[in-house]
Amino acid sequence: MENKKLVIPAPVGVDGDDVTTWALPEGATARFDRGWLDSMAFSPDGHYLAVATKIGLWWYEVATMSPVAFWETERGVVCNLAFSPNGKWIATRGWDEVLKVWDVQRGVSITEIALVDIWDPFTFSPDNRWLAIGDHNTANIELWEPETGKIVSTLVGETEKGGRFMPIAFSPDMQLLASTNSDHAAEYTKFIIVWDLKSGERVARLTGHIDYVYHLCFSPCGRFLTSGGEEDGTVLTWDVRRWQQIKSYTADDEARMIPSYSPEGILRAASQVCNDDHVTVWDLENNEKLYTVDFGGPVTFSDGSRLAYKYDEFLEVWTLDNPTPRRTVQTHSSLRDTSESLVFSQDGKTIAATYSSDNIVLWDIASKAPRSAIAVEVPEDDQSLHVSLQGEFYRTSINKNTVKLWKVEDRESLIAEFTRNEPVLSMALTLTNNKLASAHKDGSLIISDLQSGDKCCAFMHPLKTSSDDIFEAAQLTFEPDEVLKLVFSPNGRLLMSDTKYGPNTRLWDLERGEEIQEFPSDEIKNTGAFSPCSEYFVGISGDRENIILWDIKQHETITTFSLWDIKQGETLMPFSFQRVFPFAYSPCGSYLACGGLGVEGIPLWDLKRREIYKRLSVPKGCKGVYSLAFSSCGQYLAFGAFGYAWEAGFGTVPICLWEVETGKRIITLSGHFMHVHSLAFSPNNEFLASASYDGSILLWDLKPYL
Repeated sequence: MENKKLVIPAPVGVDGDDVTTWALPEGATARFDRGWLDSMAFSPDGHYLAVATKIGLWWYEVATMSPVAFWETERGVVCNLAFSPNGKWIATRGWDEVLKVWDVQRGVSITEIALVDIWDPFTFSPDNRWLAIGDHNTANIELWEPETGKIVSTLVGETEKGGRFMPIAFSPDMQLLASTNSDHAAEYTKFIIVWDLKSGERVARLTGHIDYVYHLCFSPCGRFLTSGGEEDGTVLTWDVRRWQQIKSYTADDEARMIPSYSPEGILRAASQVCNDDHVTVWDLENNEKLYTVDFGGPVTFSDGSRLAYKYDEFLEVWTLDNPTPRRTVQTHSSLRDTSESLVFSQDGKTIAATYSSDNIVLWDIASKAPRSAIAVEVPEDDQSLHVSLQGEFYRTSINKNTVKLWKVEDRESLIAEFTRNEPVLSMALTLTNNKLASAHKDGSLIISDLQSGDKCCAFMHPLKTSSDDIFEAAQLTFEPDEVLKLVFSPNGRLLMSDTKYGPNTRLWDLERGEEIQEFPSDEIKNTGAFSPCSEYFVGISGDRENIILWDIKQHETITTFSLWDIKQGETLMPFSFQRVFPFAYSPCGSYLACGGLGVEGIPLWDLKRREIYKRLSVPKGCKGVYSLAFSSCGQYLAFGAFGYAWEAGFGTVPICLWEVETGKRIITLSGHFMHVHSLAFSPNNEFLASASYDGSILLWDLKPYL
């Protein structure tokens, strides 16, 4: 970049500004987390790292890993990006299939290109004149003028024989362009196509990789073309003059390879091994590992010397001249897509967030700073957050045969530890009567006393076998069934368990030490939730079409709710929607709110009268209800929508707040770009926290409305 200083456009801040307040939607006071990460790219001079996320484009100063700018906040969901070699422009593509070219110094979009089924990487030419975009259906490459958005020419691939990732590389002298193709007629044979840019003719067809080609690059001298395989762990180099393969390097097996030349012509590569989540930088000539680290997201490697990756919940950068990794302060993460992933402390000063990586982070509302729930422990499997009736946070974790319990405020204090003979697959905790339940490989459930460690009782949950009809009908390769989830009733007297392959949900009476046989075990697919009074249970039916409400005391099904409006013509529920339960109980246990897809409104079911008390209308155009939450006083109900902002016709996905007694919609809040899967009220109703698939948590100020 020419002046090595990014001119930050509004909304911006100078050094020391509160980043959590940048580009906030109306009504929000803070944004925790910085969006689900999609891709990254270093600026040509290496001073900046641009990060494409589901909420916009972040700019980081590499030396400090501090954010310096935040762009594309009105549309969000940035997927791919590429810098021009002179650093003047950056091109971005969103999920709405619009490619933008930005003036880096002014921070404004100068060109917009509407794409049709062009999903693959794009790159600028070395002289900055062209932007090359690949069409994965035909393997054609289109050359565009970045400043005008006009097509200059099209390099024709092999029709009906498209590629998949389609990396693109220009030769330094602008004579050649290389991309990839796969021949569907010849068992998806993978190969590289090289075009002569002056004539537009194909001059080479190179084979050698056993899988798709993931990355291409020319050497600085232009004499060599190098390719990295997607999953074969190989890097191949061809002599451009003779188009003969002259070298082959093998790093990690089943690795995704990103070869890159240094300005001096030294070839190095980053290998991503996805099956055990680590990335390694190799000196290929000497077969030497320069750096290895675990990672959990996209990786970028450039100039043979700069590596950026996601480590735990953070971004890190490694460079050859400064091998000590530099890390961001806040995270680019995704939360667990359950209603329990956000919880306020009883005093309303802290939000506990549970992430898909099993990490638990506490966000201080006053300082807006995060900290890990258990800083001194190495993260273990299946970490869960629990809240006592007094609003205290507890955390449990599973490590093979051992379950541990901490009180979160006493981060270094271990309260209890249980070790069993068999590995623990899942567990549940009830702080009401200090019991811990653990599920094991054979289907056995053991309930223990937290204080004494003694076993109180045990059950055997029957597991599905390969001979059951469910496996034959679904034509699945059978894997052993197991108990995936356990849930205690609020009074601690009942335990619910369900398995990987269902419907197979069981209800256990802990006081009597027996299963409640009347429970419709073979109708409910997923463990749902008990009512606050422990008198009702709600779950999803085995065909995922209905919510089932069951009366525990009377041992009978009260009613069922459709998960979507059949009039909409839906035949299959979207996969993402299967993973959450769109219902919520009022704190007093009087009402049950239910949602679904294509619904005309949210029914409030009166549990005592066994009838719909009121139906709350959702915003016009809303595809469905994805999350529901009552305030602690029970006077208000919040809903988060299902859908993507660019598909539903909204600028962002709506969140609505109603007054339960009157059914009046108080306010509609908008700020997320994808499904809102978690909502939580602060105890005094001053704030509402929302979490989305876009990887952000927004804190909304409710004081002006309540």
